[in-house]
Amino acid sequence: MNIKKENNNKEIRVRFAPSPTGYLHVGSARTAFFNWLYATKTGGKFILRIEDTDIARHQEETINLILKSLKWLGLNWDEGPEASGEYGPYRQSLRTSIYKRYSQELIQAKKAYHCFCSPEELKEKRKNKTIEGKPYKYDRKCLKFSSKDIKYNIDSGKPYAIRFLVPENKTINFKDTVYGNITVNTDSIEDFIIIRSNGLPTYNYSVAIDDALMKITHVIRGEDHLSNTPKQILIYNAFNFNIPNFTHLPMILGQDGQKLSKRHGSISIEKYIEEGFVREAILNYLALLGWSYNEKTTIFTTSELIKKFELSSINKKPAKFDYNKLLWINGYYIRNMENSRLKQLLEKQIRNYLASKNIIDLENRIEPLDQKIEKIIPLIKERIKTLKEGIDLISPFFIKISYSDELATYFKNKEIDATDILNRVYKTLSEVSSKFHAKDIEKNLRLISERLNLNFRKIAEVIRIAVWNSTISPPLFETIEILGKELTLKRINEYMGIIL
Repeated sequence: MNIKKENNNKEIRVRFAPSPTGYLHVGSARTAFFNWLYATKTGGKFILRIEDTDIARHQEETINLILKSLKWLGLNWDEGPEASGEYGPYRQSLRTSIYKRYSQELIQAKKAYHCFCSPEELKEKRKNKTIEGKPYKYDRKCLKFSSKDIKYNIDSGKPYAIRFLVPENKTINFKDTVYGNITVNTDSIEDFIIIRSNGLPTYNYSVAIDDALMKITHVIRGEDHLSNTPKQILIYNAFNFNIPNFTHLPMILGQDGQKLSKRHGSISIEKYIEEGFVREAILNYLALLGWSYNEKTTIFTTSELIKKFELSSINKKPAKFDYNKLLWINGYYIRNMENSRLKQLLEKQIRNYLASKNIIDLENRIEPLDQKIEKIIPLIKERIKTLKEGIDLISPFFIKISYSDELATYFKNKEIDATDILNRVYKTLSEVSSKFHAKDIEKNLRLISERLNLNFRKIAEVIRIAVWNSTISPPLFETIEILGKELTLKRINEYMGIIL
């Protein structure tokens, strides 16, 4: 039988193969990034393959979301959906004829066989073994069927799966970059199903076939797939396929050592985008989850990561996801970002924010949005860790404020005459020159403090609530300058109207 498929291509080829069952989360994003890093570093190819044969969990709409997240991260693929390639199609649901053809080759070579056992029958056998206190392993009942029996069952329309015939008492050896030499005896592996009764392939079978036909040289994936590797090697060996190098990445846990979840701050890449994280920070942090260059360096540009990344530097110890560290890294990148780029990102965020709130009419339309943001950036750049924090901080520059009952009565029982202060502030700001610069604003407002013999912090609190709807604002004098005289006086007047 001629089923030998040689891979003589020396070019490094890696793949990322997500299942469209949800958004792209931290663990999958890290896997994609490590594959991309290795391919980029070695001048190899990064292949994207969609593994979409799990009908029960399949969500078609998430495919585009996964592609969108990968593009946002800058992890462009050389082959795959939207990029074509000579080894496609790159969706498993479009490769079923390939899996069927290869399964028939295995049957002809007596390396696989039809299994007509029903799910109920298998469940009963498993139950009986449990009662006996013995481990369950398929008893190869259907392997004993004659060709005549098999033909009769198939012609009768009896449902069947195809099982791989696992060689008895054979040793499987493979070396993993992270976990070292692994040895498994085939007696611990039952004859596993490769084609389900619905005609779709199982994971271990389709992955091995695809990796071989797509000439994947290095399989880089999560540690949870380590136990699948022996079965896949059996498939490789059955066809005399070249076996790729394996690198299994350590698990990612929460800070408490438990399985990573939303409560640890782990959310989808799509959500991180909404929350105002920047791609450089996400990539930088993903690299730290299971890989390290040294004990001191935390910040790496993507180009530095490409240069320094080595599979041999991946740790065996589970990585711990630290949301606060991610926030710190994101803040670092924002603080060190060119103002021109930060302006673009904030403008996009504020427009999305306004659209989400269905806000069409801005509070102050005199100055173009981008020019206003350019003035705002120096006030907030050192204060924010995410772009969303920036929007939360600066939104009163753009939208009409509405005073809460708490702020309306804020000064009711305080020993301070807020109305008198605001009257003085209103008159003073009315007389400030038309240029309305922060320095002139500060100089004139501080005179009120001297005349009233009152600490300016108390006066500033009154002003902030009136013009910003909060006791906290960006630097006050610069904030008033950017708001402009007209809007500042309007808000002071409105606030005085509700506290009289």
